[in-house]
Amino acid sequence: MRILLTHRFFWPDTAPYALILRKIGDILANDGHEVSVFSSQPSYRNASQAEKSSPKRELLGKLSVRRVTVIQGEKNNPLARIFNVAIYCFWLCLHILRVKPDVVMASTYPPVIAAWCASFFAKLVGAKFIYHVMDIHPEVSKFTNGFLGKGVPLRILTWLDNQTLRRSSKIIVLSEDMKNTLVERGLDNLPLEIIENLPLEDFGEQGQPPSEFLKPKGKIRAIFAGNLGKYQNLHLLAEGIAECFSAYPNLELVFMGDGQALAELKEKWERHPQIKFFPFLPYQQAKEIMREADIGLVSLAPDIYRVAYPSKISTYRALGLPILVLVEGKWIHVTNGCPNFDKDGLGPDDFKELFNRLQTTLSGDKKDVEVPNLACALSAKFIKIFNSLVLPS
Repeated sequence: MRILLTHRFFWPDTAPYALILRKIGDILANDGHEVSVFSSQPSYRNASQAEKSSPKRELLGKLSVRRVTVIQGEKNNPLARIFNVAIYCFWLCLHILRVKPDVVMASTYPPVIAAWCASFFAKLVGAKFIYHVMDIHPEVSKFTNGFLGKGVPLRILTWLDNQTLRRSSKIIVLSEDMKNTLVERGLDNLPLEIIENLPLEDFGEQGQPPSEFLKPKGKIRAIFAGNLGKYQNLHLLAEGIAECFSAYPNLELVFMGDGQALAELKEKWERHPQIKFFPFLPYQQAKEIMREADIGLVSLAPDIYRVAYPSKISTYRALGLPILVLVEGKWIHVTNGCPNFDKDGLGPDDFKELFNRLQTTLSGDKKDVEVPNLACALSAKFIKIFNSLVLPS
């Protein structure tokens, strides 16, 4: 079966889904499918020269990769971002018409438009379409009070995205909460499947983090790794953990990454001796810092759990970290599988109580490795979904 995987970002770009999509491609190719990828030149962050020079056409193992040229620096340039969306979607449509795959998969970036284009042109060439929903739009804008989440823009984007959902042979979401959000749109018999994100991988690349970022002996380290965004209530997370500092002088909180909330966090906490800020690091370096941490942290702004699922949860799990999540004003200890974010938990000021419950685990140097074969289990689910779409000969 000829499968086309599409997304605006792809390895060696540094967006989490860029790495996840490569892993999905490898899984399907190793299962015997002919897999190609359509994406753009690396541009998620300020790409290195090596990343910028990623070839427009490349055979990456068993994957045939096609990348289109885009403008760098789009995060700080709205006009560049709009242009990149337009050019990516234009060439995506032409690419589907040219290669005529059996199955096309698209995700949710650029929001709504990319998947709409991919599903429409997949239908034109007679291909099945899989919608891999990383975030649910325009509901993300609705819950964050964004312009696109109100009035006419909300209705238009919902109308377009509903067309994509109806054209989909399979719709993959990351959690039961996300599934419920799509069901609430009132569309009948959506082919919904739940598969949480694959853990990130380094694909054999080697790299050691700077020595000053390694955990000092005798410390208990809680780490938040990834995008330090405005939808993650990071100020509440920091305040909750700071309540423990006087009772546990060996506890340290690490924020590793970058994002819109970084400046505000640094302004308040950078001088605190038990809070550290590490820059974004490539995954082959970041995983070593995460692996030696004692607690993996996740936090979300109100209602975001309904429309997104933090990919860092599966990566934390694969590295064997106990996971504490601050969501909907409560702390939840994730112990197995996809958490139910709507269940009871401790209040935002009760991190100390939850931390005390983990002391036996931490003092025994024993981590919560509930699913040692997590990646294998998730891989099998992807294979099953794609194989269910095999076209009759």
